[in-house]
Amino acid sequence: MGRTVRSIDESISAFFDLAFAPSRNPWRHLGGLAFLFLIVVVATGTIAYTFYDTSVAGAYESGKRLEDAPWYTGRLLRGLHRYGADAFLVVSVLHLIREAARGHFRRVRWYSWLTGVPLLWLTGVAGIAGFWLLWDERAIYSLAATAQWLEALPIAAEELSRNVLTAQALNDRFFSLIMFIHIGVPLILLAGVWIHVQRIALARLWPPASLTVGSLLMLSLLSLLVPAQSLGPADAGNVSATLSLDWFFMWLHPVMERVTPAGLWALTLGLTLVLSALPLIPVRRIDVRSAAKVDLGNCNGCSRCAADCPFGAIDMVPRTDRSRHARQPVVNAEQCAACGICVGSCPSATPFRSIEAIVSGIEMPDTPLAELRRELQQKLAAIDGARPVVVFACRQAGEFEALADGQTAVIAVECAAMVPPSFLEYATRHGAAGVMLTGCRETDCEYRLGDRWVRQRLAGEREPRLRAAAPRERLAVLWCGNRPERARFELLAFRRGLPPADASNMVFHADVVHDD
Repeated sequence: MGRTVRSIDESISAFFDLAFAPSRNPWRHLGGLAFLFLIVVVATGTIAYTFYDTSVAGAYESGKRLEDAPWYTGRLLRGLHRYGADAFLVVSVLHLIREAARGHFRRVRWYSWLTGVPLLWLTGVAGIAGFWLLWDERAIYSLAATAQWLEALPIAAEELSRNVLTAQALNDRFFSLIMFIHIGVPLILLAGVWIHVQRIALARLWPPASLTVGSLLMLSLLSLLVPAQSLGPADAGNVSATLSLDWFFMWLHPVMERVTPAGLWALTLGLTLVLSALPLIPVRRIDVRSAAKVDLGNCNGCSRCAADCPFGAIDMVPRTDRSRHARQPVVNAEQCAACGICVGSCPSATPFRSIEAIVSGIEMPDTPLAELRRELQQKLAAIDGARPVVVFACRQAGEFEALADGQTAVIAVECAAMVPPSFLEYATRHGAAGVMLTGCRETDCEYRLGDRWVRQRLAGEREPRLRAAAPRERLAVLWCGNRPERARFELLAFRRGLPPADASNMVFHADVVHDD
């Protein structure tokens, strides 16, 4: 089931890749786009507040004046605020659906998941209150429907909807309360986003610059071509029988008419409870992995593991042994995703060490470095042919064991970034004509940062670097995701271009293959 859902997600990503570069694919930046639209809404709302008359008598006319401002400035401002809010809600829901489909509510991601669920409620409250401030026919309908919905609560007074819609209740003080809600809730949203990303290292809050510019242009054009306009002025106690709605935020009102207010409470609270309970779904025993462990005897306190950890699970603290090194890493097991990226970053994680049972400064107990080297040595001894190839295959990307044959050795690793660059050179020195790394689609690493660190390490931009003397023409990196057939095709093409394994002239050239 998980592989099927992942394949659907990758198909959607591939569709957007037809129009966007993989690094600027909006499907891979839903969280960043949501944050961008939230900032647009807050910024335009702050400006619009200075032009609004926050009173029952003047609210409607101030909104109309803003619509008629010269040079379309008011139309642009109102449109950016309205359509930015709609876009924020839509992208946030898509982000939630995609994260749920990929199982990103389990294990170390439970915190981000649970802190994200309340943000949807806050978004709805802020959006609905914003429509009330316009004080048109749409606002009075929404206010009446919301009051009727609140009547279903045991703590609500009976006939709340009638009491709210009287001229005495709808005074400037009540309007100030609405303004307070509409301003205060988005500020709470911003704080909620900050809480939401606390356990994510190097969180991508902003989408790429080109995607940001394109999104802003899209909102601006929509604002000018399809202006956000008020309906007729509100008439307290008189709700229009027919009117146009903003279906992004107001869909709850017509649904309530179908299922009753109590039924709508059951629907919304039930959905909230289901989303909140998803982290409680037990993880399959086969997927349970031990957290990384530090071996101080082989650790020099370089802090590379802490810098590369995608979930901030490693902290550097003062040394506890008698080593001359000042600091040591400490792993927070609750936050560790067991991805092994920290092992790939450790300078002591090299197979060229002469001791038989090599130990890295930081290790994955389920896949010790010595076992990885032993598996590599055994599979190198078992393959033959003129151009044998070793494939380090990311388990998260897909199942690539079927690639193995008499001249291809496949070694499964938790993440492509778990493989230290020195292992690639080691394989070419011990019988492999070439080495291929397969991983998730570009910029879509299951562990967030794996593909970035691999690229930087092989390009010599990040420690541990691939040695300049290593044979780069014998290396290929394929970000193909769960597409074994694509991996097989690229493997055959890669093998045809390799020199024989016993060639003495090993000029190194990095051939990184991207899946377009």
